[in-house]
Amino acid sequence: MHSLTFHEQTQHGTLEFPVDYHYLIPGHPRYHMPFHWHKEWEIIHVIKGTFIAYADDVEYTAHSGDCLLIRDGMLHGGTPDDCIYECFLFDLHGLYRSLDIVKKYLRPFYRRQILPDIYYPGDKTPEVNTIITELTESFRQSFHTEATNKSLHTVPDSGILSGQPLELITIGCLSRLFAFILNHKTYMPSQEDTADNTRKIDLVKSVLEYIETHYAAPITLEDLAKEAGMNPKYFCRFFRSITHQTPMSYVNMYRIKRASQMLLETTLPIITIGMECGYNDSSNFIKVFRKYKGMTPNQYRRQ
Repeated sequence: MHSLTFHEQTQHGTLEFPVDYHYLIPGHPRYHMPFHWHKEWEIIHVIKGTFIAYADDVEYTAHSGDCLLIRDGMLHGGTPDDCIYECFLFDLHGLYRSLDIVKKYLRPFYRRQILPDIYYPGDKTPEVNTIITELTESFRQSFHTEATNKSLHTVPDSGILSGQPLELITIGCLSRLFAFILNHKTYMPSQEDTADNTRKIDLVKSVLEYIETHYAAPITLEDLAKEAGMNPKYFCRFFRSITHQTPMSYVNMYRIKRASQMLLETTLPIITIGMECGYNDSSNFIKVFRKYKGMTPNQYRRQ
């Protein structure tokens, strides 16, 4: 999975079993979650520490044992604070494609007629934490088996390994999760999701796509404001109200995440990586990289 893209279009898992699992620790190049969206649903489960999540313009503070359920197409991102967390992505429609016996219960979710709650604190909804722990534990064990002789900074594109009935575990746990949502009515009617909020989110998505496409070239505040159809001063306030960062700070964060991945996956010289990520001045690239990663690009690559 290429988690740095804002609109993820990569197939997660396989057509028959469309799920994906990621275990994230400090130092991982994808550790800080940029704003993005995808066609899959996503479960974010905090194992340790605190995770500040943003989903469709709402902030959530999740602690150890807490879970977040991100709907398909929802703009979301997050900032971990000395945190270990895991992400489980699944194509809800694809996973239950041939299971007509349960699809009648899931159709309101497919059609967005009801919108499940996003935040499930572990102390108030222990049932959800139990379900998610059972779901992710098997994938986590598979991940650690795969990573035994590798650096923990390398997460396989899928935690799916032979030897465990992961399909049965997944369908069983997700069915219990959605049964909990229906039984406890932890959802709201879709009409409460206002058109104005949808329009704002769509504007931010267009700006994020612009950054993704043009990050290697010079980008100014005026460029981003023009993409949103706003004057720069108003756009800066608008963008910060959604992402909790200034536009240019977000551009730098995205560039540094791209650079981090290139440092680990290629042998390109550091000056070349800096230029390919929009920094024509190598000293400025090193300065910005140190600001976001706490070390130089060379130190990051060696670590």
